[in-house]
Amino acid sequence: MNTLKIKRLIQDFNESVLPRLRRLKSYYSGNHQILFEEKEQGKPQNKVVNNFCKNITDTTVGYFMGTPVSYSSDDRELISDITGINDYNDEQFLNSRLSKDLSVYGVACELLYFDEEHKIRMCPLDVMCVVPVWSTTVDRELIGAIRIAEGENESTLLIEAYDEHEINYYSLNKAGGALEKLDTVPHYFGQVPINFYFNNSEATGDFEPIISLVDAYNKLQSESVNDFELFADSYLAITGMGGTDSEDIKRLRENRVLLLDEGGHAEWLTKSVNDAYIENLKSRISSDIYRFSGSVDMTDDTIGQSASGIAIKYRLLNFENRVSVTERFFKKGLMRRYEMICQLLNTMGASYDWRRLKITFTRNLPENPVDSADYAQKMSGVVSRKTLLENIPIVTDVEGEIERIKEESTDE
Repeated sequence: MNTLKIKRLIQDFNESVLPRLRRLKSYYSGNHQILFEEKEQGKPQNKVVNNFCKNITDTTVGYFMGTPVSYSSDDRELISDITGINDYNDEQFLNSRLSKDLSVYGVACELLYFDEEHKIRMCPLDVMCVVPVWSTTVDRELIGAIRIAEGENESTLLIEAYDEHEINYYSLNKAGGALEKLDTVPHYFGQVPINFYFNNSEATGDFEPIISLVDAYNKLQSESVNDFELFADSYLAITGMGGTDSEDIKRLRENRVLLLDEGGHAEWLTKSVNDAYIENLKSRISSDIYRFSGSVDMTDDTIGQSASGIAIKYRLLNFENRVSVTERFFKKGLMRRYEMICQLLNTMGASYDWRRLKITFTRNLPENPVDSADYAQKMSGVVSRKTLLENIPIVTDVEGEIERIKEESTDE
């Protein structure tokens, strides 16, 4: 990529992509539109945020990545090296962070590189600082990536431009001007070492489609609190007591007693509020938020009342369908990650086929170990021992478990 193309890509990203990402981050953080709306002077200014967005993301990440991804392979050396690299990089935390970014932004990315000890590292990147460069071919392959970072001083930016073979480092003055090339370094991964993950085919976040519903719910809740405050500060209307002065009002407040002449009358001026209508409207909006986001309200008592695992899964069907889409895209990203790692290990003398690595996702749901044991007994002899172990939730290392079973048989 030449320097003019790099600057144009950064400018396009800042103008067309970055505002959307910032808005999604704000909604996850609780900075909703209601906080910036101006109220009529002299009226209550309550601005209540109901952060459905954070709840949807946190619930999704817990369900999708609460149980770590497991890896297996019939190539013992391959799985041993992959396990070592994953442990060195705290891969479970990395996947959880990527999953959160997917839920918020609809896209996530990571960087593969060598550290000072010449070991393979994987780290998440801020999607608001990375510009992907895609090919114009039908398969739309990643042919480059640009990472934007703060420079050594406040007036400059550090630009890292990645392609299939090398990393070019530039300095850019924030006030404008040309890119100043600093260095070029090879990376040996054989592909662009920045790996992108997508939440779905549209690359949308989990709560992005229901932001307008969240705004409506916040407005209803805020107005309800405002109405309550107005009720607490209601005016007292006194009829037939024209001689009442400020001293009379003061004594009324102090003594809490009101003496009226014959024909006098006092009542509070209050706004008539249809509480039942407002609560019904809030319930419908809340229900639509979870329905159109493909999520589930975990505080719903009926979920806990579902007796069996099948009943719970049926209640979560809409949620599961959405997460299944995320799983397919996430798995594609993981396979590219380990394809690059295997390519690099092969340049160092190994002969690994990344396609022999099996990746398994397990939903984070309450499990009944008795049901799992019954299932394993009934399926014994029908499927292989390895398949049985892969479907038992308490077994996280299938290959290691098979070895331990063999050792126990030998000892006997």
